[in-house]
Amino acid sequence: MKSGFAPKLRALAVFVCVLLVCSAALASVQDKPQSKSDAPKVSEGEQKAIEKIQAASGVSEKLKASAEYLKKNGKSQMRPRVAGYVADEIAKVTDHNQRVSLIENFTKTFNQPEEAELVKPALIESLLNTNKLDEGFSEAAKYLEKKPEDIGVLTNLAWAGANHAQQKAQSGQAAPAPILKKASEAGAKAVELMEGDKKPEKMDAEFWNKYRESWLPRLYQAQGVILLVNNDKAGAKDKLEKAAGLDPYDPPTLLMLSNILNDEYTKLGERYQAEKKQAILNEALQKMDELIDWLARATAATEGNAQYQALNGQIMEQLKSYYSFRHEGKTDGLKELVQKYKKPQ
Repeated sequence: MKSGFAPKLRALAVFVCVLLVCSAALASVQDKPQSKSDAPKVSEGEQKAIEKIQAASGVSEKLKASAEYLKKNGKSQMRPRVAGYVADEIAKVTDHNQRVSLIENFTKTFNQPEEAELVKPALIESLLNTNKLDEGFSEAAKYLEKKPEDIGVLTNLAWAGANHAQQKAQSGQAAPAPILKKASEAGAKAVELMEGDKKPEKMDAEFWNKYRESWLPRLYQAQGVILLVNNDKAGAKDKLEKAAGLDPYDPPTLLMLSNILNDEYTKLGERYQAEKKQAILNEALQKMDELIDWLARATAATEGNAQYQALNGQIMEQLKSYYSFRHEGKTDGLKELVQKYKKPQ
């Protein structure tokens, strides 16, 4: 190995907009019924009114048809099912401003307190997606008092809080502490439910398993982001490593871990330069090896991805520098190391 210490490090320019590039939308989940019980018997007239709601084009027309239905069937045993159907249709609307407007109309049409609760998760999601975080978190707090284990709402809060934290950090500002605290608490609760396999009672098992598989690593990632912007790098590293353990091919997670390791290594290098102690040098070299491994993972995950093309070049350049330093100036075996971490086709 070369004498002395590693070349002076350049900071990795890879602190990406991790959550925004990871997913453009917040988590959304509706209870999926495990089985359908027999529907109450209805008159021919009521059945036709229900069919008219189902056949109506667009949610606005379904709401109009629902208002007509309720004039004659407001006390029907089918009312909760009709309300649930329309609420589900509203949740499918992707334009969040439009969705909020539809929710307002829904609560005027279906005006029972329990019916308003049907659209609260969709309302909370839309408020968070339109950057109305104070309103979104406020509505969520009231809703979670009644349904503290609504996994979709908890996930939305954690994800929105982490997004907001990173956006603020990139602009050199600090996200409001109350928002971060609530998002962190929501994320912790959501992780607890997922890790404990606490499937919502009415949710289909297959849907639940796919939801957990998709969102558990993202929740750990969100927790890591919040800890990172709060300068708890040790805590962030722990959460991000858990995220990587569940999804080892996610570029944002791997990039953030590479940055954390780079920072740890840099500090050890500075300590060694100041103190010239062999124990510190050994620790620094061990940290470099760990950094090389994460850089190789990040290179593999971003290679061939147009979204990360520029970053991939930076990461590879840094990886070559560290790898060659640890291998007598050679890069033999580097290609194979990166290939080792490629996602199987």
